[in-house]
Amino acid sequence: FIATVNNGYSYDFVTGESSSSSYILGFNTSTGVALPFCVGSVPGAITNEYSINKFNDYIQIATSEWNWSVNTNTTTSNKIFVLRIPEGDARIMDVVGETEHLGKDGESIYAVRFFEDIAYVVTYQQVDPFIIVDMSNLTDPKAVGELEVPGFSTYLHPIEIDGNPYVLSIGEEWNFTSPWSSSSSKLTLFDVSNPSAPLMAAEFLESNSYTHAMYDFQAIRWLPESKLLILPKSNGYNYYGNHGADSFQGFVVYEIGVNEVKPLYNLTHNDTNCWYEASIAGRSFVFDSNITTIFGHTVISTDLKSGEKSWEFDLDDGLNYTCSYDYSYNYRYNYNYGNEYEYDHIHEEDALDSANVNIYNYDDAISPSDDVN
Repeated sequence: FIATVNNGYSYDFVTGESSSSSYILGFNTSTGVALPFCVGSVPGAITNEYSINKFNDYIQIATSEWNWSVNTNTTTSNKIFVLRIPEGDARIMDVVGETEHLGKDGESIYAVRFFEDIAYVVTYQQVDPFIIVDMSNLTDPKAVGELEVPGFSTYLHPIEIDGNPYVLSIGEEWNFTSPWSSSSSKLTLFDVSNPSAPLMAAEFLESNSYTHAMYDFQAIRWLPESKLLILPKSNGYNYYGNHGADSFQGFVVYEIGVNEVKPLYNLTHNDTNCWYEASIAGRSFVFDSNITTIFGHTVISTDLKSGEKSWEFDLDDGLNYTCSYDYSYNYRYNYNYGNEYEYDHIHEEDALDSANVNIYNYDDAISPSDDVN
């Protein structure tokens, strides 16, 4: 059995109300050929691939629904629905259970993970409610525990440490108190041994840094035996792609303990200041106690235990590093704390000379992220 999900949107021109739905199409694969045989729908839209799960003969799906009207404020509804996969000649996946609204009004689901008879959900508006949902009774799933922490998570990974269950989350925390809003990448370890009272066992914040693993889950590598987490990280790159003195692009290896999330060492993949858009998103692999990392335009092998580099291969070796710049103008501005914006037009040749180039990375997910050790 496999299923696909499509989000749909509707607007009523008479009432001025809008709504969204998720449409599920199920395929029977028992004959070796995927044949469509059942359909179902629920209100709201999914967040990502972890929003839907098959458990025995049921589909579990988490959605956020935004109800908007020209006459009222927008409201949200975050729920987990359970649909039964039909048997025989039946073709409709009926909803057999659903939760109450999860989180507060105005929040939407940012992360979800189903794990046997438990679901972990993160909703967000300004704080991050981490919610545990008891799925043991599929006709009556219900939230049993909740913990509010600053920031938000976009990826949740159930792990075990010393035989006890934890959830490791990847996300961000924003600081809105300074003249310029700033963000910090955030790793959080939740103790979920008591589902009715989850605890934050440890966290690690790093200001002005970013990991694309927040939305590119193939970039995550968790090693369950050694309790190591490998993530890509970038910091010190401004809007124009310039590298500051403390800039970094590469990977960080973190050690995850019961009460601590600790960075062990960095794997540096810094690129040249000026290059074209063609680059490889961060990926890591572990073979025979060696980490092979790919990021940007380089491949590096590192000893897992010591963090010492074994070898490095430059994918652009022998190529002309002349900048490829597709824009006639670039812009930079200074903000004078409430006075005015000052814009400087930078002509193409000047931008090339000063390396004021926007850098974008694009990557299509090609395979799930597996635990490899």
